[in-house]
Amino acid sequence: MAALDHPTSTRLDKLGGLALLIGGISSFQVGAALAKSLFPLFGAEGMVGLRVCLAAVILLTVIRPGPSVLRPGIWRLLLPYGASMAVMNFAFYIALVRLPLGLVVAFEFMGPLSLALIGSRRLLDLVWAGMVLSGLYLLLRPDHVSGHLDPIGVIAALISAVGWVIYILTGTRIGRIMPAAQATTLGMTTAGILLLPWLIPTLMPAVTHPHQGLQAVGVAILSSAVPYILDMMAMRKLGPRDLGILLSLEPVLGSISGLFLLGESLSLARWLGVLCIAGASAGNVLTSRKPPPDGETVPPT
Repeated sequence: MAALDHPTSTRLDKLGGLALLIGGISSFQVGAALAKSLFPLFGAEGMVGLRVCLAAVILLTVIRPGPSVLRPGIWRLLLPYGASMAVMNFAFYIALVRLPLGLVVAFEFMGPLSLALIGSRRLLDLVWAGMVLSGLYLLLRPDHVSGHLDPIGVIAALISAVGWVIYILTGTRIGRIMPAAQATTLGMTTAGILLLPWLIPTLMPAVTHPHQGLQAVGVAILSSAVPYILDMMAMRKLGPRDLGILLSLEPVLGSISGLFLLGESLSLARWLGVLCIAGASAGNVLTSRKPPPDGETVPPT
């Protein structure tokens, strides 16, 4: 999804864009919290299958990409793009079973942040890299609140971070040859097809427990459809730097959502770790000499 800079936008436009983007991030976090509450019935694997497949159906219904977009050779880009969505979502939910929401978001956020810092030759970027390493140390060290972190959860969150990097790289390329809305819809559909083996076992529980089934639909809407639409609207009002700074809030908002929606408390050291990662991201954006490449945005995970 390309972020467009509008030099003539008014302060009211920027405030509106701010509200839209924070609304999208908050919607995603609420959806993740709701999904975690459904794990006892559907399991983490089943929940990600339900969410991605339902999100694909919603996007196909709204966007309706025509057959003309499936030009020859597009599958060479679309398959890794959709696969990265599937891996990113699957690993995120596996981590969510074992770690607090805020920590999972912080670990996952290190993917695009590391991509932004790799290859930089500026001395100042060593400061942001140091903050990332400090944040990682504070997150991983044992503490009095929850002791050692579950290693499988940490590995799954880091796999999700790698998936986000691949999503950015493949999404940047595919975004140059088709509209963002159609690319995301086709990518989500590809991810849904790959996750069908985990969707099918959840269909009977969804039918026999209609209340939880409707909540699963709510997860797909809150975690994919709503954030995607709000992000697209925000991009019409905000420039790349504004977007980058605001997206840096995501690990913090994830921790706040985990605290208030799931009762997941973090120690002071781990709060500082989350803030280090968010601060490094914001600092990198504020001191960047050029806007991020097209397509580098938060995914509709």
